[in-house]
Amino acid sequence: MIKNAHGKKPKFILATDLDGTLVGSRTAVYDFNRHMIKNLNNFLLVYITGRVFASAWQLITKENLLYPDVLITDMGTEIYIAPRFSLDLGWEQKMRSTWDAAKVKDLVQGLEGLQVRDIRSRFRLSLNMDRVVSNNTLLRLHKAVEKAGLPVKIVPVSAGTVDIIPVCAGKGPALCYVQERCQVSKEQTFVCGDSGKDLCMFIKGFKGIVVGNARPELKNALKFKTREVYFSKSYYASGILEGLKKYGAV
Repeated sequence: MIKNAHGKKPKFILATDLDGTLVGSRTAVYDFNRHMIKNLNNFLLVYITGRVFASAWQLITKENLLYPDVLITDMGTEIYIAPRFSLDLGWEQKMRSTWDAAKVKDLVQGLEGLQVRDIRSRFRLSLNMDRVVSNNTLLRLHKAVEKAGLPVKIVPVSAGTVDIIPVCAGKGPALCYVQERCQVSKEQTFVCGDSGKDLCMFIKGFKGIVVGNARPELKNALKFKTREVYFSKSYYASGILEGLKKYGAV
């Protein structure tokens, strides 16, 4: 069982994206930290980011964020557990069992319009696409993956950028793994995000908090899930606090 910083089984899980969600206003982060410190006994604090571990840790220290109990990085392909932030071996084995980097690279190199990005990642291949023909390129990539029978999923990141990760990876599946290991119910688990990259966390049955500055693609995708999602008016970390107060967690 994963326990919080106080060595206790948490009552709640708070899982939040970093860039554009928790991070964006230092004043809001300060206020968030002040409230959370008073309630840390009750929470398992989880950060979920597309950044690799080194980049995520640099952001945590630069923005004076609270140290998390769990850090999920690299689009949900790696899970690090406090206090030493060692890799979760169960999740590591799950990634290794389905990922063949050589086969994925061979597949991509056979397709025009794709360029591998220089990101050091063990279980993710990040690609640039020609924006003019990105839809056609993405369609060809999907067809090639299906034909090859590779156990991977294709995750659009932004216009002209796409990631390929193990089929069992992603922000949502990684959080489900942590939630089950913590033995905390989905109803007591809160997820926070600001973009379409966070959508896979919101469709797993958790309580959602969409910060006020969220992008239209996330708001539009969730606008009919009003029972499970709270749309904050406040931006960044202030929006997270607003949602937690609405749910009665702080």
